[in-house]
Parts: sequence; structure tokens; C-alpha cells
Amino acid sequence: MQPLTVLFFGSQGAGKGTQVKMLIEHLQSKSDRGIIRIDMGQELRNVRDTGTYAGRLTGEIIDNGIRIYDFMAIYLQTKLLVDNFTGEEHIIADGLARGEDQTRGFDDMMKFFKREDLQIINLVISDDTAVKRLMARGRNDDTEEAIRRRLAWTKTDVLPQLELLKIRGRAVREIDGEPDVATIHKNILSALGLSQ
Repeated sequence: MQPLTVLFFGSQGAGKGTQVKMLIEHLQSKSDRGIIRIDMGQELRNVRDTGTYAGRLTGEIIDNGIRIYDFMAIYLQTKLLVDNFTGEEHIIADGLARGEDQTRGFDDMMKFFKREDLQIINLVISDDTAVKRLMARGRNDDTEEAIRRRLAWTKTDVLPQLELLKIRGRAVREIDGEPDVATIHKNILSALGLSQ
């Protein structure tokens, strides 16, 4: 199996984390390649939890449902790949490309690392579904107010990045995120050409 490079989009609550986990498990069952997982939400929570000055400032931003400055996301994703990527692994990423600088940074990084086959999956759900799912998971940064704020900047800041990626020649595959997780997983595998 050739190395796969996939960037997941979708509003909060679209099930990106679940689908990324299922895709990784599928790849591990079919391939002995390593996998580099870039989960920007987790990377930012890790920074927040360091207790450093940068960590406290990061916490103030993400705990209030505000989008992190592009430089921080670019730094974290770049450091992760520069420190760990050998050129052979699958790259599965989500929570990236939340602003134009981040998007260009990630796309340029894929070109630098010779991953011209970057594939983009966009999980699409309604705002009401997003709020219902996020309230149910009960994370401390998932107040309804913070969720609605994040959904708002998803529309204003994140969705335009899909258009930028299309302009840069990337194919974006829209996947309905409303059905059950197994159906969504099957549709993602199909979109990526991985169906059995």
C-alpha cells in the first residue's frame, strides 16, 4: 500500500476523531507502515497542560472556543513532522488549516515532504447535530456558548480553507457526517479508494 496522506475537515461534533481512529485501525490492519497522527486539538490541549506561560495563554484561547493564532498551529504541526517523519509513514491529520496561513503552511509542508497526493475529507453535519453531539460528550470546553462560537468561526474561518485548497489543486471529498459511524467509515474508505 502506498503511503496515504489525509486531512480531515468538518465542524466540531462531525465525528472527525472517531473516523480518524477507524481509518488508522484500517490502515494498521492492511499495512505495516507507521502512521503519523496530527490532532491539532490534542496538540493544543497538551500545550495548555504544560503550565508554561505559552500553555496558560493557549488555555485562555481554546477553553473559550476561540481560534488559536495561526503561528501556534503552524509551529506544532511543523515540529511534529520535522521531528518524526521519515517519508514512509501515512499522515492522518485533523484540526489543521483553520486559517489561510495555516492552510498554506500545511499544503506547502506536504509539497516539501513530497506528499503531492494529499487527500481531503470534509465531514458535513448540521449545527443542531453538532451541538447535540458535543453537549453529550461533556468536555469542560464544550459549553453551548463555546460550541456555538466555534461553529461560527468554522463557517467564517475554516470552510473558506476548503476553497483555498481547491484553488491550490487539492481534491475535496464531501462525506455526509449524519449517518451511523460504520456507514461514514465505509463512505470514507470508498472516497479514498480503500474499499475492499
